[in-house]
Amino acid sequence: MRSLAAPPPETPSANRPGNWRPAADDFPAFPASWYVFCESSQVRDKPFSKQFLDRRLVAYRPASSDAIVVMDADCAHLGSDLGAGRVAGDCIRCPFHDWEYGPNGVCRKIPAQESIPEFARQRCYPAEERNGLVFVFNGERPLYPLPYFPGRSPDELIRARPFGTVLDCPWYVSGANAFDLQHFRAAHDRRLVAEPRTEQPDRFAFAALGVFAVAGDTWQDRVTRRFAGDEVKLAITDWCGSLSFASAEFRRTATYGLVAREPLPDGRVRVDVYVFARRASGPIRRVLFDRLILQIRRLFIKRFLTADAIRLNGVRYTPDRLIEADQDMIDYYCWLARATPDASRASSQ
Repeated sequence: MRSLAAPPPETPSANRPGNWRPAADDFPAFPASWYVFCESSQVRDKPFSKQFLDRRLVAYRPASSDAIVVMDADCAHLGSDLGAGRVAGDCIRCPFHDWEYGPNGVCRKIPAQESIPEFARQRCYPAEERNGLVFVFNGERPLYPLPYFPGRSPDELIRARPFGTVLDCPWYVSGANAFDLQHFRAAHDRRLVAEPRTEQPDRFAFAALGVFAVAGDTWQDRVTRRFAGDEVKLAITDWCGSLSFASAEFRRTATYGLVAREPLPDGRVRVDVYVFARRASGPIRRVLFDRLILQIRRLFIKRFLTADAIRLNGVRYTPDRLIEADQDMIDYYCWLARATPDASRASSQ
C-alpha cells in the first residue's frame, strides 16, 4: 500500500517520456471510488448482502423512503450477517438477536435490554440508484458526484443485462487497457483515422478520444460497416479505475457501455460490462425495437470484448518495460496513481 504521507509527484506530460512512473504499490488495493454494488431488483422487500471490496456489505430500503441504504453487513454485536435479517420499518434487523440499525447505522433497539452500547453502530456508505443499478462509494463521503455518460441523461438510455468475468490481472491494468492504442490496432482491427487525444475533464477522470476505421473482415465488422458506418468516434472516460464510460458513435447510430470493476482481495479484478442504447423516439417503436436492438448491440460488444479477457489474463504492471509508444498508457498510470486514494484517505479529502 502507498504511504499516505507522501503522494507521488505530478503526472508527467506526454512530451516528457522517461519521467516518473508509479510503482505497483502506488495503487491502493481498494480505491476510494464509486462502484456498481448490485441490481436494484436485488433490493426489494428484503436486504441483500455480499462480499465486496474485502468486506461484507448489505443494502436495504427503509419503509419510509425509496432511498437505498448500504452499510457493513457484519452485526456490531457478534458479527451475524444482516443480509439474512429483515427490514423492520426504517431499520434493518439482525437475524441473531434482533438488534435494529437505522439508516445512519446507529442501533436503535436491543430487545434484551434498554441501554444501547456505544459500539452498536454500522459503518454506512454513500449509495445511489441509476438505470436499475445500485452504486456505492467506498468511503465516508463521495470525493466526486456519481458520473454518467457525457452529454447523456439516464432517462435517455436503456440498459441490457450485464456480462462479465474475473480477470487474472490487477484492477489498474484492466483500466489501462482502454488507453492502449497498440492493443486497439493489434487486437480489434481498428485503424486510427486521426491522432487521438487524452484529457482530464475532472481531477478524478481521465478521458481518451479517437476516430477509428472499422478495418476488419469478420462478419461482425462487415455488418457494422453496412448498418452503422465504416468509422467510429470512440470516447472513454475513466473514473479512478472503477467505472469507465464509453461511447461509440458511428455515422448512423451510437452505442454506450459502462465497464464496472471490482478489485478482489487476491489481486484479480471482477469486470462487468453494461451496454446502453438510446430509447426510440415513439412508444410503438420502443415496444417493437428497443429491446431487440439493445440485445443485438450487446451481442456485438460482447464478441468485441471477450477476446480481451484472454489477452489480459496474466498481464502485470511493469513500469520499466513501458516504451515510448506506450505514452498514453503511461499518462493514464501516472494520473491514476495520483488521483485515486486509498479508501482510508477518503474522509480527509
